[in-house]
Amino acid sequence: MKTKKLLLCSLVTLLLMGLASSSSLAGSKQRHRWEGVAIGVGAAILGHAIYQAHQTVPRPQVVYGDPETRERRHHVHCHGHLEWQKVWVPSVTERVWNPGHYNRGGRWVKGHWIEVVRQEGYWSRERVWLADNQCRR
Repeated sequence: MKTKKLLLCSLVTLLLMGLASSSSLAGSKQRHRWEGVAIGVGAAILGHAIYQAHQTVPRPQVVYGDPETRERRHHVHCHGHLEWQKVWVPSVTERVWNPGHYNRGGRWVKGHWIEVVRQEGYWSRERVWLADNQCRR
């Protein structure tokens, strides 16, 4: 009977010690600080975007011209037609400094400016307005 009492007392003691101790799962005070900062910054960005979307845009002002100047303008109407023509687009060059160097023959060549072609010239088709001689106002 003495072993049963001893076993029961040790079991009750272990159970009370387990319940009386504090839990260590809470973590430190600073654990969730950066999560809170990220949520705050995200909320600020979202709030700013909503604010910018609902701002009113000022209407353009209507400018009334002087009627006298409007009447003085004459529209010139020229008869003619559009026609496809081949047009030469010139090459694009750039002026660059060529530093001093030895040529293939072994002679020294002083530095000088040279033109370097960046884009070759080419033919292009464009629509060109060909006006007749009769232009009227």
